[in-house]
Order: sequence, then structure tokens, then C-alpha cells
Amino acid sequence: MFPNVTLHPEWLRAQSKEWCNELAAQTGRYAYPWTFTSEGTAAEDVFKEELAKLIRGKVLDVGCGHGEFTNLWADRAEEVVGFDTTEGFLATANANKKTNVRFVLGNTKDGMPFGNGEFDVAYTKKGPTSWYPEAGRIVKAGGDVLSLHPGDGNGEGGELGVYFPGLFPPPAKGTPVGDLIQSRLSESGLNVKVNRVLRETVYIRSAEDVIELLCFGQKKHVAKQVRDEIMDDVRVQFDRHCSDKGLKMTTFHYLIHAKSKNE
Repeated sequence: MFPNVTLHPEWLRAQSKEWCNELAAQTGRYAYPWTFTSEGTAAEDVFKEELAKLIRGKVLDVGCGHGEFTNLWADRAEEVVGFDTTEGFLATANANKKTNVRFVLGNTKDGMPFGNGEFDVAYTKKGPTSWYPEAGRIVKAGGDVLSLHPGDGNGEGGELGVYFPGLFPPPAKGTPVGDLIQSRLSESGLNVKVNRVLRETVYIRSAEDVIELLCFGQKKHVAKQVRDEIMDDVRVQFDRHCSDKGLKMTTFHYLIHAKSKNE
């Protein structure tokens, strides 16, 4: 059993405002530092392919981070707007934006500072669910909403919690994320057309990558303390469970496509 590193007094809760600010201060980017490979088509690639079919007119990226993904659609849209809550990410985004791309600072929990029916398409790639109650208002009638969210294994996956008990959560029954999404979609005024579960097999390449994943977004001195304390034991477990492809883990995502009624 490994120690519960989240009990460290300076540990930052993943996706919290403090965590995002720390990551932005370190790198200016929301980008994974660990090395991994996907077996088959990655969930993010499925999302990208589906989104490419929808892009037109005025587009909104909710939870845009440092804007790299937002810029991809500039050549296909009249205008692309990125919306995010972290100033440090948007500083990077504004430094690299294309001419028909702009970025807006705000928090979905405080509402969306956009007009009724302003967008033809709105999407979020692993972004918040708290914007759904506003989605049906800001997307014009017949417009598209596409979302990719980290999903529930409902008892499957969770291999890291088996390989490294105490460091990562074990497999768990239930669909709390899916239940929350459904609750918020019910308040959105959207007509859900597709709600798919994407199952993805990922291989982490090294024990060092496990530490990178565990300490993603943490203060550098906290990450060093954790590394110094558990690195040797992580290597032992990694070598015990890995194959020539790396350390296997199974992830789940929800892919949602909805239409705006905006009546």
C-alpha cells in the first residue's frame, strides 16, 4: 500500500482553480507531460473527427485552456471564441491566436457572457459540465453542441488503483459523472442525439511517467517530495505489471452530440 499523497498539506485538488493556476504558472499550457500510447483510435481523435463534421459559422470552445485546439478550427469557421477561467492559459492563447480567434475570461458557474443564439456550434473537450444550462440559450436553434468528458468505468478500468494501491482510486461501481452530466443536460434545453461511451486502452511507457501523471499540476517542491518518497516502489510495481507495450490502463469517455432547440 502506498501513502495517500493527497493528504500532503500543499496538495492541490485536480482541476481546482489553484491547480489550474499552478499549472499555468509552470508551463502556460494544459498539456500532459507523460508519455503514453493508445491502442486503436484515441477518444480525443474520435471527438476531433466528429467535431470536424460540424464546424461552421461562429464556434465556441468551452474550457479552451491555452487555445491550441481552438486555433485548429480557424480556417473552417467565420470566428472561433475560446472561453476559460484561467488567466495564465489565456495569456498563452492570446499570444498565439489566429486572426479570427479571440479568447474570453470567465467561469461557467457564473453564467456565459454571450448573447442568445450567438453560436452555430459550441463544444468542450474534457471541459466543464456546468455550462450546459446555458448551452441551449447561446447556441442558435438547430445548432450543434459536442462534448467529450472523462467517463465512468462502472467497475471496469481503474488499473492504476490496482497496481499502485493508495496512489490512485481503485475500480468503482456506479456512474456519478454520467449521472451529473444527465442532470445538467436535462436543464439545458438541448435535444441529445448521441450519448456514447468510448472505451480506450492506453499504455504508459515508464515508471517516471506514472509519477508525472500522479503529480500533474502540483507545485514543483511537492512533486519532488512525492518522487523521492515513492519512486523506488513505483518502479518495482511498474516492472511487475508492465508488458513490452508499457503499463496498461483503461479509460472511459462520454461523447455527447446535441442540438439546440432555443425556442
